[in-house]
Amino acid sequence: MFTPRELQDRVQGRAGGRAWLPPDAAVCVAFSGGLDSTVLLHSFARLAAEPNSYRVRAVHIDHGLHADSALWRDHCARQAQALQVEFTSMRVAVTGIDEVGLEAAARDARYAAFARELRPGEYLLVGHHADDQLETMLLALMRGAGVLGLGAMQVFEPFARGALLRPLWDFTRAELEMWARAEGLHWLTDPSNTNLALDRNFVRHRIVSALRERWPAAAQTALRSSQHLQEAWRALEQLAAIDAERAIDGECLSVEALRALNPERRRNLLRYWIRRRGARAPSTRKLAGIEHDMLAASVDRVPCVGWDGWEMRRHRGWLYCEQKLPALDTGQAIAWPAHAPLQLPAGLGSLRISPGEPGRLSAAKLPATLTVRFREGGETIQPVGHAIHHKLKKLLQASAVLPWWRERLPLVYAGKQLVAVGDLWIADEFAATDGEPAVSIVWEHRPAIVGRHPNV
Repeated sequence: MFTPRELQDRVQGRAGGRAWLPPDAAVCVAFSGGLDSTVLLHSFARLAAEPNSYRVRAVHIDHGLHADSALWRDHCARQAQALQVEFTSMRVAVTGIDEVGLEAAARDARYAAFARELRPGEYLLVGHHADDQLETMLLALMRGAGVLGLGAMQVFEPFARGALLRPLWDFTRAELEMWARAEGLHWLTDPSNTNLALDRNFVRHRIVSALRERWPAAAQTALRSSQHLQEAWRALEQLAAIDAERAIDGECLSVEALRALNPERRRNLLRYWIRRRGARAPSTRKLAGIEHDMLAASVDRVPCVGWDGWEMRRHRGWLYCEQKLPALDTGQAIAWPAHAPLQLPAGLGSLRISPGEPGRLSAAKLPATLTVRFREGGETIQPVGHAIHHKLKKLLQASAVLPWWRERLPLVYAGKQLVAVGDLWIADEFAATDGEPAVSIVWEHRPAIVGRHPNV
């Protein structure tokens, strides 16, 4: 049976489980105004009234997806004010609906806002309960999810500058509603919750209700299964970490080490590494494509597989997983007044001329306005310290500049003469002589353009 005291006993480990929340923690309640978050906020506000207890505030996210969203925000503000709880409302823009669907896009926008808002060391409390866990497991099952997906939501996880906690983890919605009605609480009901076109609503109203007719304790049973699955996932993570010690160097994954593993451990390590890079693990079919393309392509190839805004490539025995490169018009010419910094397109950082020794570029030989272009092919340069001109293509290869970055290097020209290649090389004819005032080209926020040496 739910009560605030029972809730406190569980999150502090007095009910026999793990202690999730210190007794004097700073907590931020994700307050939508619905039943779950209303119970959560009222419970913690009541507990916070005790000496040396929680420090509570509430944050409401307005997705702007419903005509009444402003009214919902005002309702939440009034509830927080009545409880004498600090209240913040944030409006978010929901994007990417066509790619991931409305529910996932709204969730992504919501959690991104929470991540920005959460204070150092603070706990974000969300109102997911046992019924939500059952629904999430069923949805994951229909997506063909693996152990991690079927494990559904975790009760605790690091988040932003603090942590995320689901205190209502093992209470059912019926238990929460019984307490809320007994306390005379008022909560919002989103009319879209009855829209069966949304997957979660269909599962909730058609599937879960039928399961409960046969198995009344379905939510608690699913919760036990999710705990078993999460334990299995943690074991897989530990195995992947062992394999990663031999296979991962910096941000790269060794093809040779990957080949040495059996298929199951290979895929487990790939998922582990991809998540560490910050990407979502790809689907089973996409992962099979990655495994094939990255291992089977000939040595001179640079295969590329993309998914969810990320791309994986192979070069010289190493795998690279990076966010998809923004579009770049490589035929453009950008005027650069040398006295001012130049912001490069497509997230390439910026260039500026700085007084100083590195590179020893002659200040006197530079025109007032330079031009930045990108490779078209056939460029040559005689770098400082070299006796002859070299094809830029050969220099880039010898310096292990990654192939997908070579067309994106800013080439600095004075008229038709190539002065410098980013901050990598300057042309000998533009070098400063001894005693001559020298400047350098500084490439700020330069991407990681240089790859690792081949495996040995």
